[in-house]
Amino acid sequence: MKNKETLSMCEYCYWHIPAVKFERDGKIWLGKTCKVHGYHECLIETSSKFYYSQEYQKRSPGSYWLDITNRCNRDCPHCYQMPDNQSKDPAIDFILSQIKSWPDNGWPISLVGAEPTTRKDLADLIRAIQLLPGKPRMIMIVTNGINLGKYDYAKQFVGIENLKWTIGLNHPDYNGGTIRKKQELGIQNCRDLGLTIKNFTYTLGSLDQLDFVLEEIQNWNKKGVCDNARIQLGVEIGRTPEEHGPELYLSDLVKEAEELCKSKGWSWDVDPINGNRTHFLVRINGLVHRLIKWVDVKTIDFGETFSESYADMIPGKPMSPLLHQVILRDRSKNEGQILFDTLPAEYR
Repeated sequence: MKNKETLSMCEYCYWHIPAVKFERDGKIWLGKTCKVHGYHECLIETSSKFYYSQEYQKRSPGSYWLDITNRCNRDCPHCYQMPDNQSKDPAIDFILSQIKSWPDNGWPISLVGAEPTTRKDLADLIRAIQLLPGKPRMIMIVTNGINLGKYDYAKQFVGIENLKWTIGLNHPDYNGGTIRKKQELGIQNCRDLGLTIKNFTYTLGSLDQLDFVLEEIQNWNKKGVCDNARIQLGVEIGRTPEEHGPELYLSDLVKEAEELCKSKGWSWDVDPINGNRTHFLVRINGLVHRLIKWVDVKTIDFGETFSESYADMIPGKPMSPLLHQVILRDRSKNEGQILFDTLPAEYR
């Protein structure tokens, strides 16, 4: 690999700093130089062969993400968000004004948070968005699904067109299984009420959980509950190295998943076009799976931030939400710091 000059962030002070991506001993590294904290390196990927196979593609966004609350009913250690349950939600009129400023291209809108379902007026907000003039938009709610376990709450979304749900799940052992029981009730309510679940997003605590997760995804699909799934490594997010154990990389997740599928006699069809260096897309028994390893404040390469993984941002300021999320993921040190400098124009 020819050394590639790029831009990254200092993991100590969060300034944008020059960086060089390079190969050494069959691995991909990022070397960064901060005027205050000096030179430091971080490992990007343990397999350079795998890294090269994941073609980076620069794309424009195909959907919009919109934060509608900073409140949450959980505080999951793997989440990049730092909820503030004393904060006020942005008013519906303010949210609508943001959407009106966007191009009328009909791109889907993902309503995210912390946890969107903490808004008591969520159904009213969705209906208000759908009534806006212009091309119809599909609305995706990204949720942990807990509040959908309340039948009367879930029932208020019946009849809203172009509405789908993404539910973030964990292994049943997570937090003693209490969260999972509420989530499963929410999934059942969605099925009973005819609410459409687009996909499940699983966050792994370890690779030992992958076998169960893959089996469960197949079972959901057989029941007609979802048509695709995401599995992401979350062990490094929000925890110190002593807490989460050895660092895992996307190649580790892909290798383990492929070996499990082969042992079960399942088909494994890689999609080399729609994946990228943080998202590996594969069809397992025909069902789309995205295997994910997010960047963090140590590994971010702004030269690749317009890959599909990062392009789904509010137009006009696509980098601002990403940068804050990257910083907030580093929860073992972060105290909610803001960015101190502006991203250079060539990286926007």
